[in-house]
Amino acid sequence: MSADEPQQRRSGWAHFASLACAFVALMAWTWGTWPDALVDFGRELYVPWRMSEGALLHRDLAWFNGPLSPHFNALLFELFGVGLSTLVWANAALFAGSLALLHFVLRRAASADAATVACAVVIATCGFGQQVGIGNYNQLAPYSHEATHGLLLALASLALLTAWSGRGSVVLVLAAGFTTGLAFLTKPETFVAALVGSLVALVLASRNARFPILRALVTFALGALSAVLLSWCLQIPAHGSDAAWRSTLGAWPRLASSTVSELEFYRRGMGVDAPLANLGRMFAWALGALALIGLGIGVGTLVARKVGERSGALASALASAAVLALAWPMLPASQAARPWPLVALATLAHASWSTLRQRGADRRPVLAGFAALSLALLAKMLLNARLVQYGFTLALPGTALVAVVAWDHLPALLARRSISPRVTRAAGAILLVGLAFASLAATRRYHQRKLVTLGTGPDAFRADARGQVVDATLKWIERARGAGASAPTLVALPEGVMVNYLARLENPTPYVNFMPPELVLFGEDAILAALRATPPDIVLLTHKNTQEYGFPWFGRDYGQALVRWVMENYEPAALLGDPPLGLVLPGEPAPTRASVFGIRIFVRKRP
Repeated sequence: MSADEPQQRRSGWAHFASLACAFVALMAWTWGTWPDALVDFGRELYVPWRMSEGALLHRDLAWFNGPLSPHFNALLFELFGVGLSTLVWANAALFAGSLALLHFVLRRAASADAATVACAVVIATCGFGQQVGIGNYNQLAPYSHEATHGLLLALASLALLTAWSGRGSVVLVLAAGFTTGLAFLTKPETFVAALVGSLVALVLASRNARFPILRALVTFALGALSAVLLSWCLQIPAHGSDAAWRSTLGAWPRLASSTVSELEFYRRGMGVDAPLANLGRMFAWALGALALIGLGIGVGTLVARKVGERSGALASALASAAVLALAWPMLPASQAARPWPLVALATLAHASWSTLRQRGADRRPVLAGFAALSLALLAKMLLNARLVQYGFTLALPGTALVAVVAWDHLPALLARRSISPRVTRAAGAILLVGLAFASLAATRRYHQRKLVTLGTGPDAFRADARGQVVDATLKWIERARGAGASAPTLVALPEGVMVNYLARLENPTPYVNFMPPELVLFGEDAILAALRATPPDIVLLTHKNTQEYGFPWFGRDYGQALVRWVMENYEPAALLGDPPLGLVLPGEPAPTRASVFGIRIFVRKRP
């Protein structure tokens, strides 16, 4: 044992303890606030619940993404019981695993201190919070488990290749390919990111260690292909060969044949709705961040030369903090991540060039692979990178990379010009603290609105004012059902499958959402045919403004045939809250104000 080993072990435990404390503290602070009352996460509960009771994906439940996540969550429900808490605890464990993998990779690409700082920033910005009005953009109740599962698999692949580094057992390459193949069974964007990051790390590590690149690529491909074929084989008994293959392919065939990516929501999310303006904002934010850090470094360097390095670091932090505090009221903090693609691209280029120019630098292939992973994930919002909404997964590696650059790489670069690393690091730390503070402050604001408890027992969680209407709907259904009566079937339009889950009522059709993307992907005619074939006993019309997709109102701007079918075959039974969707029925007084939120309940007409 070397003299440094005990000290390194103590340091390792200190890093682990600090991250564990941050993890537990934020999980406790945000407890029960993670899901949204109606949007997205109801699907993540409803589908595995139905599967745990025997329903089959794609036959009984229409599904757009790959088969891995719903099957995994259904298995959790079968093993540990159906409940929100089952997924929460499982997701907490998976997020902890993602952080462990992230720390392992970053320790090889930078210092242990930088890796710990990066993970701490990720916990604060991408872990448990809520930065927009809708929940579900966090690791414990994600809008799509494919996003978090895919990210975990991408990090696992990169970690395996990091352990290999061209010198370990080739089995690690096979395993990395297998985890990337599993990512294929989640979402297209996470698979592409896993593939790009892994291939960059694989090729550069092979060249760096003089390992045959073709052998490495073939081994990796065999691992990836084996995961895809395993999925196909496991689904054949339930689906048959052709349907099992369609399920394994997930979103890819529909993405190739549909126009869903042309919806305004996705164009604006990527920033291609106004490319030049968004490119300008990207560079403006980058220059602003450099100015903030540069001012702190300048002040700190002057003080360090006159008083000392520690005083210089303090002056650097204070100067940067003062500028940030003055600019804070004018800064839309939700856009702070706009420069992330530039950081990822610059890091990828520098690490790749350094590896190609000079062999033997083990850190560079890892850093290049991680930067490639970060950039590929950011591609879905390339000109509109953000920590809010999808950023909790897509911008997570990019956020960690920015932290590593600010804590390690930028100080090392400026140290060559006789600028104290402490001074540079102090200015960068203020930027990272500002990011964390903005995320936590937004979370606090949204938490203050969550005053309603929805669900009971393992399904209980806190909701905003919409939860009152949802709770009233659940109580109406319970009263109407009556003791001993068979369970009615229910469909919520255009969304609201959370009600199905909380009431444990089946939707008799395979379709769980009826928003513009689903109508484009599955076809309104097919959905209407399913409703006619198996009409539900109860239909809910829930208030939802879908202007973000370019179609504001269900029943007026899209889904007209579905609403006509409801009006012809159902009769109104109750109105809870405001009239939803701007729909006023004959005999009702005209509303005196715009609807805030409401649910209208319809029951099937008697013959």
